[in-house]
Amino acid sequence: MTIAQRLEQLFSETAGPHGRPVTMKEIIQRMDQRGISSMSLSYLQQLRKGEAENPRLQHLRALADAFGVPLTYFLEDDPDDADNRELTQQERTLALRVHGLSDGALSSIRAVVELARKSEQLDEQGDPEGD
Repeated sequence: MTIAQRLEQLFSETAGPHGRPVTMKEIIQRMDQRGISSMSLSYLQQLRKGEAENPRLQHLRALADAFGVPLTYFLEDDPDDADNRELTQQERTLALRVHGLSDGALSSIRAVVELARKSEQLDEQGDPEGD
């Protein structure tokens, strides 16, 4: 599924005020209110129409947050699979807090997370996410 198709699905399934479908302007306002992106209405329209096909990761993160879906919704081959692995609010908050940190800080955080996952036996041997 393309980014445009995924956006169309989100716009059709996401309610705005008074139960009607959310508008592009409302999504931009959600992003602005949360301070998570400076996406223009025209760029969102280009993404939705498929005219812009390679958005920056920060824009996908902002869209995912504004729609209340995991980032993997835009990155996975099958967005329905991504819904089965949705982050909890606490996990999501933590994930969003790492934005803007240096590579060194991210490396340290990853090491701590890997140690915690290992101590809680969450990863099986050979798990590609545990690289």
